[in-house]
Amino acid sequence: LNHPFGEQRKTLQILGSCNGLLALVDDKDGIFLWNPSTRKSQVLPFNEIGFSSPSSTYYGFGYDPISDDYKLIRMVQSHGNNDEYFHSEAKVYSLRSNCWRRIKDVCFYHKFSREFGFLANNALHWMVFKTPQSRNKELVGFDLGSEEFRFLELPECRLDKVLWFHINAVGGDICLTSTYRETDNVVVDVWIMKEYGVKQSWFKLISWKEPHFIPSSTVALPLALSKDGGEVLFFIEYKWFNWGRRVDSFVWYHLRSQEVENVVIGDIPTSFEVNWYVDSLVPL
Repeated sequence: LNHPFGEQRKTLQILGSCNGLLALVDDKDGIFLWNPSTRKSQVLPFNEIGFSSPSSTYYGFGYDPISDDYKLIRMVQSHGNNDEYFHSEAKVYSLRSNCWRRIKDVCFYHKFSREFGFLANNALHWMVFKTPQSRNKELVGFDLGSEEFRFLELPECRLDKVLWFHINAVGGDICLTSTYRETDNVVVDVWIMKEYGVKQSWFKLISWKEPHFIPSSTVALPLALSKDGGEVLFFIEYKWFNWGRRVDSFVWYHLRSQEVENVVIGDIPTSFEVNWYVDSLVPL
């Protein structure tokens, strides 16, 4: 797609996708909303951060059906060495009012420079830390209607022992994927939260043992369920290296037979990122 934002020194980053609208940030940290179907776009008003040298910025973009409004949240934090100081602010942009406003400061910590939240159950979600000393990540959700944060409990799985884990939305539900070694095997477990916010509703959809084509340097990320719910679409990404012969790809995992079917897509690059997009006529 040809975007209307001019030549960029680096690739535009997608902050979020919702109902055919993309939230994008350019190489100068300018933020835009864009509907590729209608070719319409909107530049978000500049909003200065209340302190210098932020160390992390977390974004999320979604739709609030209660107010019939599209909202983008930006959370910024700055940490001093040995926790000598800590600054934090959270702001929400409303498409309906076309302005930013500050909300209550967050009760958690970021440890990565930039993260993008995912949308599920009318809330945006990120993995964060409850204290600066924490080693274990926690799942936090931001309700787009009430604009309140809440922590959600994860399933009983040993995240401290995994090679890699990821959390996203699949079929409208929160999905956690953990990849770990079990003796000499590599295992990919996929967990689904069927009732939002209820820890007991987590269930293990897949335990994919010894996926023969997945060495320890790759990531298997579930993206979607088939229409009948019998297959799961996975994105197979070579996370840490790519020697030219290895190409990011897609596969269908059949739940009943536990068989894997390659998805052939011609003329795709060796390495790429995946984001959801659905055509719409949502105006900007």
